[in-house]
Amino acid sequence: MWIEGGMKKNGRFWIVEFPGMDAATQGRTRKGAVAMAKDLLEGLAEAEGFDLDITVTPGDNETIRAGADDGKRFTAFILRRWRQAHGLTLLDAAKRLGSTSLNAYARYEQGRAEPTLSKLEKLIHAVSGGEKLRLVFG
Repeated sequence: MWIEGGMKKNGRFWIVEFPGMDAATQGRTRKGAVAMAKDLLEGLAEAEGFDLDITVTPGDNETIRAGADDGKRFTAFILRRWRQAHGLTLLDAAKRLGSTSLNAYARYEQGRAEPTLSKLEKLIHAVSGGEKLRLVFG
């Protein structure tokens, strides 16, 4: 699974942004911007307790993708980052899922469980407030 962001030239710099993740950076070259995006996401993941080797690649039409070999932990990182970016507590996210127990949501965010695609869609909707996270599979 990959998350997709935007990448565009702005003056002398390439700007990279991953919407909904509160993550943006820049580089003087396209290659430099990709490297900075990798460093940014790995740093954010590490700050959240996830030791991830994140792969970042430029896509087509001013897009950029980020993913990791450890899908369960990458998904956990994304969910936690999105929940925090939208100012939600674990209990808020659980309630949005229709559960009174925060454990129902927390096990995914802690990487203890890997959601199915349909469950992932519900989890992302619960933490995003309706904002779309661009996911790419394959």
